[in-house]
Amino acid sequence: MSHIEIYTIDGRKYKYQITNYRVGKKIKHKKKYIEPVEPANRMRREKMERKPKLMAKELTTEEKSFVKKSLRHSGSFVKDRARIVQLSSEGNKIKQICEKLKFDRKKVETVIRNFNKLGLKVFERKKNPGRNRRITQEERALIISYLNTHPEKLGIHYNNWSHKKISDYAKKQGITVSPSQVGRIIKQDELKYKKKRGKMYSNDPLFS
Repeated sequence: MSHIEIYTIDGRKYKYQITNYRVGKKIKHKKKYIEPVEPANRMRREKMERKPKLMAKELTTEEKSFVKKSLRHSGSFVKDRARIVQLSSEGNKIKQICEKLKFDRKKVETVIRNFNKLGLKVFERKKNPGRNRRITQEERALIISYLNTHPEKLGIHYNNWSHKKISDYAKKQGITVSPSQVGRIIKQDELKYKKKRGKMYSNDPLFS
């Protein structure tokens, strides 16, 4: 004969099948593991709710009109987004939209999420602010003043400036500027400064 018994191990309950059998005058028991009473994966499944499918929100009359018009837009930026929103609003799943439009899943999901959050603003291309200026106008003026000043007057034992020397000196004054940027400042402002002249030497007695 066999029956089911539940054992508690480390706070969790497990099912075991117990089979009784006789050996001579003694009755012995054979225990066989079956399964946990509450499987861990089932417990996790109960706690985790399935994520709702990502779909475009219900379009307003204005949004429907705009999306329909944007499907004929000459620019791919607006047209692609209109196609994604249109297909999603018609009930197509993310995978279906990717297959129809040959778009990356991440792109499709991003457009739909942004549309649900921002509405028609998703069709506006953000302007690139560009790279921030590395130096301010005040710092630029200081660099120009260094170039117009003899190095010795600034306590530097140079007879002339170079792009690198100006860059190194400016960094000591708290201005981060590269030698190439110094060159651009000189070119833009058409500055002239004393450059080092190379000297030539020769053993020829007639060389002077």
